[in-house]
Amino acid sequence: MIHALLDTTQVIGTVEIDHAIHEVCAEALANHDRHDNHLTVNLRAFLRATKHDHIGEISSPDWLAAPQTITEHVDAEEAHALASDIFSRWCHKIAALLPH
Repeated sequence: MIHALLDTTQVIGTVEIDHAIHEVCAEALANHDRHDNHLTVNLRAFLRATKHDHIGEISSPDWLAAPQTITEHVDAEEAHALASDIFSRWCHKIAALLPH
């Protein structure tokens, strides 16, 4: 049986593109299969427009990390903590990619 553990998006920072502010976001979707103790964490990063006339628009420029899927073998009791740790590391990676 597969259990959803984590579905989260965190704003890491902002960048200005074409005179418009965009949020730099990191996202994780994590599930745990209790039958075979597999944790799967799908990670992605994207820009989200903040201007009202562009709300809902997202993009992934070349300087952001490509989406990744992490799979680990872990007991159910430890799965949420590991998923949270993986997401935390992903957020740090995305923060390090922000243009200065």
